[in-house]
Amino acid sequence: MRQVISDQLGDFAAIYDEDVEIVSVSRPQARTCEALAKRLIRSRQAPRLRWIQPADDPEAPASELPATIDGDVHAALLDQIAEASELLGELMHCERVGVRLKTLSAPMCPRFHVDHVPCRMLITLSGSGTEWIPNSDVDWAVLADLDTMAPPVQANRQIRQLTTGHWSLLKGGAWNECFGGVVHRSPHGVGERLLLSLDPIF
Repeated sequence: MRQVISDQLGDFAAIYDEDVEIVSVSRPQARTCEALAKRLIRSRQAPRLRWIQPADDPEAPASELPATIDGDVHAALLDQIAEASELLGELMHCERVGVRLKTLSAPMCPRFHVDHVPCRMLITLSGSGTEWIPNSDVDWAVLADLDTMAPPVQANRQIRQLTTGHWSLLKGGAWNECFGGVVHRSPHGVGERLLLSLDPIF
């Protein structure tokens, strides 16, 4: 299995290749969005929100984001959510998208795991990106042992990390019966982060 790293949105189609587990695309507005996300965290107005919206409605996030958020921050979040939602809808042929926007000061998912969804888009707007292990490098016996927090990575292999600001699409455990899903977790020992995730709803 391999990871596709690109700066072209069209390369998200590679997620349908059998040997691809992650597609991670850099976005030109990433640095601006990161600065605005940091400002949102410092303001202590950062939301913990979850909702379902139409994939192709650019105005849908506006009703979910608090009006108290600063105007330019609000606009940046709205653009990110609307564009990512539309892309995911077109790519996955789904009419609705589940959106989650959270500020995290501790790992939301501290243990390595697989999401039991077809796929999930993760966008770390600020802070450290999600950690993951290539499928070929996973120690599956350790992953299956629920009594240990030890990273399930084979000897002489390394844990990898998604890049902040990238739009990263990960295959989940429900992608198909031939692939068990990307093994990942929230980063450990880091400060606050603002995480946006999107799921196709069928």
